Amino acid sequence: MPPRRTVARGIYRDPYGFEVRVMVGGVVYSARRPLHTTVAELRKVRNGLRATGHTASPRPARGTLAADVARYLDLVSHLRSWMEHRSELRAWLARFPTARRDQIRPAHVLQARIAWLEAGVKPKTINNRVDALNRRLYKRLDGRRSLTPCEDVAPLPVERTPIQRVSAATILAVDAHLQRGEQAGTLRSAKARARFRVLVSTGRRPSEIMRAQPQDVNLAARVWVVRDGKGGYTPGIYLNDDMLAAWTLFISAGAWGPFTEGSFVRTLRHAGWPTGVRPYQARHSLGIALSELGHDLDDVGAALGHKRRETTRKHYVPVLESRMQRLSESVDGRFQGWPKV
Repeated sequence: MPPRRTVARGIYRDPYGFEVRVMVGGVVYSARRPLHTTVAELRKVRNGLRATGHTASPRPARGTLAADVARYLDLVSHLRSWMEHRSELRAWLARFPTARRDQIRPAHVLQARIAWLEAGVKPKTINNRVDALNRRLYKRLDGRRSLTPCEDVAPLPVERTPIQRVSAATILAVDAHLQRGEQAGTLRSAKARARFRVLVSTGRRPSEIMRAQPQDVNLAARVWVVRDGKGGYTPGIYLNDDMLAAWTLFISAGAWGPFTEGSFVRTLRHAGWPTGVRPYQARHSLGIALSELGHDLDDVGAALGHKRRETTRKHYVPVLESRMQRLSESVDGRFQGWPKV
């Protein structure tokens, strides 16, 4: 056996190259690399071997997938989005009610995707379910470097929904329908209408409306300091008259705190919100309106709570009809000799 020397923990050099070794659960995992490999690269190889071992090694104490999902949900019960996580993971429990998590393989994930597609589940929803199993359950319980059965499963292609503007007339009609529902007693309170008004007037995310606290809204100064998704704050919003009226109703209705988005959307659709148009499109509509009024793209992005200019341009303020029309008309007449149509 050729002589070798230890380079670092679990990394050995011999005349033929490097050997990387790690033991997980009593099983040795090893890999060879050429002599020109750097120590940093070798350590990455060792971390990968350890992650492989943690995923491949049986863990009898882990129990069933159902038990691990319950354990995970306990860890994230403080998050406002934990109900969404629960819904996505329940889809896996329906397919693997008694299986252990370490028994699930990539083939099982692919089979589940096929079954869901055949059942009419949308690709975006399926991608969210795979992400819930991969990034949320496995990575949270085993560590972010651990390998999972979803690791090499590429996301399904999702057709981008064309941006559809929602007119002010439609928004006013929905608002009026909600108000009639409150007067007739079919809606128990004005909370849904208040949240709707804040959503369409400010263009902020539903999650940010849920996170709002009374101390964040100053009606006298006409400012709402928005809490972002990671617990920080985005630039404050100056409340125009529409926004001020929306927040006044919101405060009087006591609409603070989390709400179920699915139920909220169903209430809006029942009130006349267009079929096939997500209420989130109200956010897009505001961004486009601000852009077409000539406001700076960075200011529009700040108003919508974006950190990257590219996000504003790509998803919320694409170059649409009137802006393209003005662009074309600005260079009209360069070819005077051509006959006019």
